[in-house]
Amino acid sequence: MTEKELLTLVVKFTEALIHNRPQDVPTAPNCKCTYEGPKLELGKGDVWGIPRRIPYRQTFVDPVTNTACFSGVITNNVGMKAMKVENSKVMHGPQKWWIYYARLTANSEGKLIEIEEVARPETGSALEVLPHQMTPPRIMEAPLPEKAKSTREEMIRTASLYWDGVQKIVDSKIVPIHPDARRFEVGTPVTDEMFNPDSVRSACDNAIFKWDCIKRRYPVVDVDTGICISTTHMVNCPPSEPPGYVTDIFKIEYGLIKYIYAFHDWHIDYVDWEGVGPQTTAEFK
Repeated sequence: MTEKELLTLVVKFTEALIHNRPQDVPTAPNCKCTYEGPKLELGKGDVWGIPRRIPYRQTFVDPVTNTACFSGVITNNVGMKAMKVENSKVMHGPQKWWIYYARLTANSEGKLIEIEEVARPETGSALEVLPHQMTPPRIMEAPLPEKAKSTREEMIRTASLYWDGVQKIVDSKIVPIHPDARRFEVGTPVTDEMFNPDSVRSACDNAIFKWDCIKRRYPVVDVDTGICISTTHMVNCPPSEPPGYVTDIFKIEYGLIKYIYAFHDWHIDYVDWEGVGPQTTAEFK
């Protein structure tokens, strides 16, 4: 599929989500759908329902893998007028906000064969930037000059090295970090901040910053923008830390990680996906 076709597929998916019409999503027979890790029929996750709107949207596509990755914020805060348009019998209920990520993988006919959804509710969030305050990091979409680009394989290897550094199976000092690197977790800056003073480098070097990063996937790689998206299940975690289901959007310039935008949820004990792509950088050798 082309980039335009993949982007159009995301439009169909998000419109179906807004109007709570999962039957409008162009799925192939036996399409595999998961929500928060385990398999779940499309439309049954709590992020679905009437009414909905998506005030924060950002999409990345990869025609090599026929995959689109969509990140955003979803809310039922739509106002009374919108309720009358959709269904006057639907009660608004408590205001809800979710931080949302979806991976959509299609076949050559443009039908979805895999749908992976992760939705983190605002309730109980310890983040400084709440979902209703989030805006898309547009810098991630900016094209790179030719001299700053890496090959597709080099970008995957760079992301893999980062996971290896988190797992502490390589010396974290060899993780290729840009001097301007920042890390954001679902919109909140978590490096070089008042209450998160570590840099990306020193956070990697911290011995406590250690999880086993299993079931790694690399669904979208864009050489022109330097974007490499990778998902992993973080298990065997530090004391007092729960397992996490993490998708990092890496911005890579000159072979160095410059920005990391992470979408994650915690207390995820099982993920019904296997790894696709290198599971450690040793596989490159």
